[in-house]
Amino acid sequence: MAGKTISAYTDSETASRVGTIAKVEQRTQAQIGGMALKLFVSLPKEAREALWQIETMGNGQDWESLMNEVTRTVLNVQYRLASQQVIEQMKVEKLGDLDSEDEILLAAVNLTCGE
Repeated sequence: MAGKTISAYTDSETASRVGTIAKVEQRTQAQIGGMALKLFVSLPKEAREALWQIETMGNGQDWESLMNEVTRTVLNVQYRLASQQVIEQMKVEKLGDLDSEDEILLAAVNLTCGE
């Protein structure tokens, strides 16, 4: 996908954090900025306005609380996607009908032994 370069102004602390994240994650600063912009512009107008309001009227705790909620939501979606992938790759047709706990346990042991 062809991209387009744009520039953005930010405070020195944010710029420093972008540089650190890029280095740690072995990405470019442009990739970090691009993902951040993609997230921001994907939000509905009301959510973007709320972000501006929280930044100007709130304090550090308010922003941290928001980041905790965003993090929780992102990780929940990631978990759901990973779970779906695992379920799709499971080969359950070989299990047959498992009617008791003993049959389930035996099937689990057999699966882990590679039988």
